[in-house]
Amino acid sequence: MKNRNRLVLLTSLLLISSMTGCTQKVEMKETDAGSGQDDAGHASVSTVTLTEGKYSEDKLDDTWDEDNAVYLKLKGDRISVEERRDTEAGDSVSDDDSSLAGDGMDHIEVEGSVVTITGEGTYVLSGTLEDGQIIVDAEKDETVRLVLDGVSVVCGYSSPLYSKGGNVIVILAEGTENTFADAEDYQYENEGDDEPDAAIFSKDDLTFNGTGILNVTGNYNHAVHCKDDLKFVTGTFVVTAADDGIVGKDSVSVKNGNFTIISGDDGVKAANAEESDKGYVLIEKGSFEITSGGDGIQAETLLRINDGNIDITTNGGSGNAGKSSDMPGGRKQGTPPENMPEEGDEREGMIPPEGEPGEGVAPPDRESGEQMVSAEENSGERRIPAKGAPRGLVETGMAQPEEGMVPTDGNESDSGSSKALKSYVDLIIAGGEYSLDSCDDAIHSDRNITIESGTFSVSTGDDGVHAGQKLTVNGGVLDISQSYEGLEGFEITINGGDIRIIASDDGINAAASKDNGTEEVQRSMEAKGFPEEDQGAVMTFNGGNVYVNADGDGLDANGDIFINGGVLTVHGPVSGGNGTLDFASVCKVTGGSFTGIGSAGMAQNPSDDSTQPVLVWNVNEPVEAGTVFSVYNGNDESIAEITTEKTAQWFSVSSPELKIGETYTICAGDVRKQAGLESTVTQIMLED
Repeated sequence: MKNRNRLVLLTSLLLISSMTGCTQKVEMKETDAGSGQDDAGHASVSTVTLTEGKYSEDKLDDTWDEDNAVYLKLKGDRISVEERRDTEAGDSVSDDDSSLAGDGMDHIEVEGSVVTITGEGTYVLSGTLEDGQIIVDAEKDETVRLVLDGVSVVCGYSSPLYSKGGNVIVILAEGTENTFADAEDYQYENEGDDEPDAAIFSKDDLTFNGTGILNVTGNYNHAVHCKDDLKFVTGTFVVTAADDGIVGKDSVSVKNGNFTIISGDDGVKAANAEESDKGYVLIEKGSFEITSGGDGIQAETLLRINDGNIDITTNGGSGNAGKSSDMPGGRKQGTPPENMPEEGDEREGMIPPEGEPGEGVAPPDRESGEQMVSAEENSGERRIPAKGAPRGLVETGMAQPEEGMVPTDGNESDSGSSKALKSYVDLIIAGGEYSLDSCDDAIHSDRNITIESGTFSVSTGDDGVHAGQKLTVNGGVLDISQSYEGLEGFEITINGGDIRIIASDDGINAAASKDNGTEEVQRSMEAKGFPEEDQGAVMTFNGGNVYVNADGDGLDANGDIFINGGVLTVHGPVSGGNGTLDFASVCKVTGGSFTGIGSAGMAQNPSDDSTQPVLVWNVNEPVEAGTVFSVYNGNDESIAEITTEKTAQWFSVSSPELKIGETYTICAGDVRKQAGLESTVTQIMLED
C-alpha cells in the first residue's frame, strides 16, 4: 500500500533508520553434519529428498503371533502376566517379583503398578491401570511390539507409557479403544531432569499401526513425544495436549490414519533443526482435525503432504486476528508500508494522484511475535511453563479442555506463531483437501513453497500463502476467502491452478520483508544493486485462472511483473493511495488474458515494452459497483467483459485477440466509445 502523505513518509524513514531493515543479512550457523540454522535456531537448509515415508515390513505389520506373545493384565493397581491369551488363571505375579522365568517371560519385570519390558518380544496389554506405568527399556535395535487390546493407563506422577530404549511398535487391536493420560506435574528422580515429558514418550523409534482407537491426554506437556523417528501407519487417534500434540524430533511420517488433535501449542511437529536430512513431516494420506493454539502442522526442514483431508483452526481462527495486538513475523500496525516512493516520483506508466489519498487498510499488528487476546474474547491464555513446572491443558478459546485439565497463562518466545501449515525450509503440497482457518498465515515457509495440486478453503488473519523465497503454484484449487495478503513471496510463479483471493491489503505481493530476509535473498539484492523500493522481486504468470479482489494493491511487486499466460482478473482498490498494478521496475505482458479494474490515484499501466497489446481507459468520475464494461472488435464480437465489484475509475484489458491498428468499441453501462489501438499500450479517456 502506498501513501503520499509527507508526515507518514517521514515516520517511515524514522522507523526504518531505528530498526533492522529488510536488507539485514541472516547469519548461517553450520553444524558438523553440514546443516544450516538461522539466528533463531531453526533450520535454514534441507537435504530431505523423500516423497513418501520409509516403513520397514515389521512396522507395516499389525498382526502378531498369539502363541508367542506375553499377556499383561492390568487390574486397578496391579499387573498380572500370562503366557497365553486362553490361560484362565495365568502365571500371576506378586508385587515383589522382579524376575520371571519361562520362554517369552524373561524380559518382564513387575513392581506394584509398574511393568518394565527389558527386551524384544510381543506384549499384549488389556485392562485398566489406575496409577501406574508401562516402561520399555530395551536395546535400540531390539523390536518391542506392544499390542493395545482395550487398555486404559493413568499415571499420576509421570508418563504412563515411557520407552527408555528400543524400537517400539504399538499395535491398536481391531475393535478396541485405548487410553493413556499423564499427570499435571511430574516427579523426576533427579533435579534438572526433563524426560519424559509426554503421556507417550519414546527415546528411540516409535510406530503406531492397527485399526483400533487411541486416546492420549498430555496434561503436563506433550501428548506424544518421540526423540527419534515417529511413524503412523493406520489407526484412529484422539489427542489432547497442554503443549504440542504430536512431536517427532527427527521426523513424523503418516501413511494413513484419523487424527483429532487439540493442543495448547503446535498440533504436529518435527523438531530437529540441527541435521538437514531430518526434522521433516511427511503425510501421505489421512484425516486431520486440528485445533491448536500455535501452528497446526510444523516442520523444520520439509513439510510434504501428498493427500488427505486436513482441517486446521489455529489460535481461534481468522476472526481472532483483529483481537491480537501483535501478529508474528510481519508489519506492525501504523507502520508505513515498504516501497513507498518519494513525493514526485513518477514511475513508468504511473498516473499522478489527484487530491488527497484515500484511507488505506490498516494491517494487523504483527511486530512482537506474540498473540495477545482480550479477556472478554479469550478467557484462557496459552503458555509454556519452564521444564519441570506443573502444566495443564490450555484453553485457547477454540475448544474446551478435557474435564479436570487446568488452564495456564503466559507466553513462550516462539509460540506467537499460529500458522496452519508451516515449514522453516521447504513446504510441498501434492494433493488433498484443506480447510484452513488460521489467526496467522495459513500456509507458510521461511523459504520455499510448491503447490502441485489440492483443494484449499482458506480464511486467515494474515497471509493466505507466504514464502520467504520462492512460491510456485503448478495446479490445484485455492480459494482464499479472507486474508491480509493473499499470496506473498520474493519470487512468485503461477504456472497453473484455479486461484481466488480476497485480501484486505495486497492481493499478490512479491517482496523481501523481514519475514523473508534470508541470506539468499539478500545476496541477490546486493549483487544486483537494487534500491530499497526495487528489491529484485519477481511475479510471473505462465498459466492458471487467477482472480484477485484486493483493498490494497491488486498485484504488488518490489521489482518485476511478467504476464506470459493464463487468465488473470484483478479487482483493485477503491482508495487512491493504492493501485491495481504496483511495480518498481516493469510489468511486461507477453501473453494470456489480463483484466484489471481499480482506482486512478496511484494507477500504473503495463509497461510499453509489452509484446501483447494492452488497452487502458479511465473515466472522469468513479463508476458504481455493478457496472458492466465490455470491449468489442470491428465485427461486434466480444473481446472482454467484466462487471465492477467496487467503485472504479481505471480499467485495463490485454488479450491475444487485440491487434495494433484495429478499432475497438468500449462500453461502460450505456456509454459507448470507439478507440483505435495505436500502440502496444494504448490509453484513452472514456467520458460520459
